[in-house]
Amino acid sequence: MLRLSSDRILIALAPDSLALLRVSGGARPRVSEKLTIACDPALGTAPWQGAAAALGELASETRDANAAVTVVLSNHFARFILVPWSEGLGNAEEEAAFVRYCFAKVHGERSKDWDLRLNPTPSGSARIASAIDSSLVQAVRAAFPTTARARLVSVQPYLMSAFNRWRKDIKGERVWFLLVEPQRACLARLEGGRWSAVRNTRGNFDEPGQWAGLLDRERHRVGGAESSEGVYVHAPRNGNSLSVEGKGWTFRSLALAPAEGLAPAESEPFAMALCAL
Repeated sequence: MLRLSSDRILIALAPDSLALLRVSGGARPRVSEKLTIACDPALGTAPWQGAAAALGELASETRDANAAVTVVLSNHFARFILVPWSEGLGNAEEEAAFVRYCFAKVHGERSKDWDLRLNPTPSGSARIASAIDSSLVQAVRAAFPTTARARLVSVQPYLMSAFNRWRKDIKGERVWFLLVEPQRACLARLEGGRWSAVRNTRGNFDEPGQWAGLLDRERHRVGGAESSEGVYVHAPRNGNSLSVEGKGWTFRSLALAPAEGLAPAESEPFAMALCAL
């Protein structure tokens, strides 16, 4: 009988980079392999094609590894909407059709070719749904076929892997969760622990002043009190010690715990992958 391995391979895909970590052990995971690969964001007609090509080449060298594979996709590759709760949905098929209808209302006919996922939430709550180009999902699955020893167990947007990583640390009646990547910010609001808004936008968000501007615009768009609201931020390029108050906002840094085998000084390129650990 083939012995199952506790090893995990965590892969993060972004327009200009691929990051891989191989992690061994359960309760005390240790990084046993790490690498980054530059990708060409201009390759092909879609922003993910360069990353998918790099993944295909890398997978040919790793698919014999006895490990479970998780792939985290940059928010550059995802769209998000808030799907209202509907009591009239009787089964999973009706729910999927409703989510597709909600995406079509926002994005039109092009959404028919997207792979849609709905984030589970308590009954009666609005839910965040994500959409990824179906061709990207197919490329990831093709990189790790069912015949390979490396088993693809999850493909997830960065927003969801990061929120799942920190959901127990996010506290407050009305708070925002801000996830910053190069040339991208993804922002979601929770009220009473329930989703009330989500925004995924392109732009330069390197500094807290730019975060405040985004939050001001989003609060104006969705409504809300002018009083200060807490913001939980994961911005790996800004370091792990950031805690800033200003312009009516309080920013609290969400820092990843150190991983054995990965020095803190070299962890930033692997932050997206580490969120799935």
